[in-house]
Amino acid sequence: MEQQEQRTSVRLVVVDPDLDAQCDRVEEHLLAPLAETAGGAGGHALFADGLVAFRRVRETLAEAVARGPKVWTPNGRWEHEGLRIVELPTGDTDLLYALLRELSGLLVAPPDLPDPSGVVAAVRGTVLTPEKTAVGLVGALARVLSLVDLTPDADTATLFAAIEGADGEDVRLTYGQDEAWQRLAHRLTMLLTESAPLHRFLY
Repeated sequence: MEQQEQRTSVRLVVVDPDLDAQCDRVEEHLLAPLAETAGGAGGHALFADGLVAFRRVRETLAEAVARGPKVWTPNGRWEHEGLRIVELPTGDTDLLYALLRELSGLLVAPPDLPDPSGVVAAVRGTVLTPEKTAVGLVGALARVLSLVDLTPDADTATLFAAIEGADGEDVRLTYGQDEAWQRLAHRLTMLLTESAPLHRFLY
């Protein structure tokens, strides 16, 4: 069990103000209230554990930004802010996916669903009301997971190789690599602005 918790998944992540804003929203308005109110309901530790895991992920992202290297445009004048290689603990991301599934299920559960543990009532009585707020907050969690656990493609492979090959030194992208960045940036924008966010974490 201990070995599984220490396993990591190496990912290319863009840790920029947009991701930070989503993370702030999820932590302050969703996970922290859930951990405080529903953490003890029926022994449902998933909410409290989810907050701890989320904070660990955020710490890992911050460390990656501080560590570098910085990534620059081909002309060397502009930085692609926060483009980093990050080693994420798979135990934490798996737990957050489980939490996302749990919350998504609660959103579509019928109001008269049996709730012997009181978890559904506790959750609905904290942050998951009204419905639009619920969808928005759970959608924000889905977006964060999609951004930090982005499915690899040719563009992420190109940028990953450029950063890894720099051996810790700052990176100045070639024009071909910068085109890969532009496509990645468009992909991330779609994830951030998609109107049906609960379906985007598998993007």
